[in-house]
Amino acid sequence: MLTAMRILGYVLCLVLPLGGVARAAEMPPAARVAADLAVVLEAEGDHAGAALESGRVARLTPAADQRAAWHWAAGFEYLRAGEPARSEALLDAAEEETPADLLFPARLVRGETARLRRDWDNAAFYFGSAARDRAAPADLRAFAVRRAAAAELERGDQAAARAALAAHPEIELAEAQAVLARYAAGRDKRPRLGGALGLIPGLGYLYAGEPANALRSLILNGLFLFGMVHTAERDQWGAFAIITFFEITWYSGSIYGGLDASHRYNQARRVAAVEALDGSGRLEADYEALPAIRLNLRF
Repeated sequence: MLTAMRILGYVLCLVLPLGGVARAAEMPPAARVAADLAVVLEAEGDHAGAALESGRVARLTPAADQRAAWHWAAGFEYLRAGEPARSEALLDAAEEETPADLLFPARLVRGETARLRRDWDNAAFYFGSAARDRAAPADLRAFAVRRAAAAELERGDQAAARAALAAHPEIELAEAQAVLARYAAGRDKRPRLGGALGLIPGLGYLYAGEPANALRSLILNGLFLFGMVHTAERDQWGAFAIITFFEITWYSGSIYGGLDASHRYNQARRVAAVEALDGSGRLEADYEALPAIRLNLRF
């Protein structure tokens, strides 16, 4: 069922065909309707719907630069809808037109798409390429540099992350450099050592910074070891066998738990650094500027 906002969008598209982004005189009437509807759907948060309508505008528009712009807008909205495959297909269509002002925003969206796929190699490549465009706005270049450094850190390459920041001394990146410095000053836990320490119930968890799990492991293993001794002293071998079976489970859990807890510690440390590098900014497209492609950074 269409929401009230979407119904209003259809009405506006019919009665105000010259409003908003639809003012370009050379745009066919059907494309103007689709363009205005795309704006309404994007404002409503229906990114998949906005992408569909943007793609329709591109198909109905004869001018190459407008086709490229609306293909790009469709790709951007599919990214926001969490559909990276469709986003990349629309970006491919946009780049076939190759207008000069498309290169920088296309690289940013491709970088975001690669991040969505957790493809850190391509994310670092596209963001790094975007950052080298000195004609682009400074805030968006800084956004690209930080994203490139974050992708390198996700790959586990601290040196490449530092190099990504150092390659652009003309951009203010002191905060991002401080994040990397703090991360480098810290230490990852050694999973094998965590597992070895787990031979003493709970010690592996304690090493990895999980005292609650350490206490739980110590108590459970202590109780079951006490049960084993208690039943053995009374020749209760049936109960002894059952308790021993469960104690083997708890004891092996202490070993593997110490190993896993070390991995969790390292991952949490990296995620915190990546989030700090990424910052709170997010990209938004300025539909009012189309067919000129304009990205804004919102916090």
